[in-house]
Amino acid sequence: MLSEPFDGSGRLVASRPMTNLSSRAQLRTRVVAESLARKVLARVSSDPPEPATQESPAPPAPDPTPVETAPPAPENFIREVAPGHFADPQQNRASTLLYERLSPEDLTEIQQHINEVGDLQLQYADAYNEAARRHMILAFGVWLEVPCVPEKTSLVKIQPPEEIHVMTRGPLASAGGLYEADMVVDALMSAGMDMTDVKSALDFGCSSGRVLSVLRAAYPQTSWHGCDPNEPAIAWATENLPGIEFFVNGNEPPLPLADGSLDLVYAISIWSHFAPELGLRWFQEMHRLIRPGGHLVCTTHGLTSVAHESRGRSQQQSEEILDALYRHRSWYAPEFGEEGDWGVVNPDWGTAFLSLEWMLTQLCPRWRVLEFAPGRNQENQDVYVLQRV
Repeated sequence: MLSEPFDGSGRLVASRPMTNLSSRAQLRTRVVAESLARKVLARVSSDPPEPATQESPAPPAPDPTPVETAPPAPENFIREVAPGHFADPQQNRASTLLYERLSPEDLTEIQQHINEVGDLQLQYADAYNEAARRHMILAFGVWLEVPCVPEKTSLVKIQPPEEIHVMTRGPLASAGGLYEADMVVDALMSAGMDMTDVKSALDFGCSSGRVLSVLRAAYPQTSWHGCDPNEPAIAWATENLPGIEFFVNGNEPPLPLADGSLDLVYAISIWSHFAPELGLRWFQEMHRLIRPGGHLVCTTHGLTSVAHESRGRSQQQSEEILDALYRHRSWYAPEFGEEGDWGVVNPDWGTAFLSLEWMLTQLCPRWRVLEFAPGRNQENQDVYVLQRV
């Protein structure tokens, strides 16, 4: 950088005009000036711009790319093996017992009432087998309030108000859980047990008592009990289903029953909802309640259920469940969320799948597996008959 000229006393003196400089000095001055100019330009181009006096609105963020989920593909999970059956081919024992209490004149009267209602007549005509027709005779007879049906069978109409939990409603369900009652009795008798030997029994997870009402009508000699954490359902059942002892249970054991006080416990679609750890605690409680040699009939989600439920799940989730059953023997998700299931909130009550391997390794040798029918419950859940050792 050039300095200004000073005299010997330190005073500033006038600069000589550029024209008086030598050619060499002029060239050096030009080079230095150009170098300074280049430095200034470089600094200006590298410095960030000064903020605007008025802030401009930020441009809108682009929409996130949606994550593609594979649609349900149930055909990818179809099994080549059919759902299982019980060893004993005789079926529908409970409903047959009730049906046979009706005389031929009673049956004629019920059919006449059915023929007067178009929708019911069509359903009855389309029944796919004799067992389905017998179920309809009983259910439609209760629905249409044909007097001989409740008088001779002791069946009562199961139609709670909308705010009370019940698995299904309408004419076909009006006499209660005929299908499920048949399944429980058929499973037991296929395992070699006679219902006349059942002195006391419990429906574990009975809701509003639709299955219990059928079993109590068919086998009144048994002392029947039912429990559920759903308080409104238990209150309705207590008021409307006489002859059965109902009580509310908690989400965790124990139940207010004595050790070895039961010959039979059945639980339909209960262990299909327990987280595996909670399910084990309830199996231990059933072992306490059932007398040695007594029985537990229960249903679970297994491999057949993967195919059955794939209609409502993504292919990715169905594959995840299959992988978990292979690698870990079980799968669980708390799918009811914070609202719970009909007001019952429990993080360990969701959707569970249990493999046969899980059941055997976790329950034996304290339980003996007498019967296993994969997918027997509605071509969906597996049915087990366990004997308490």
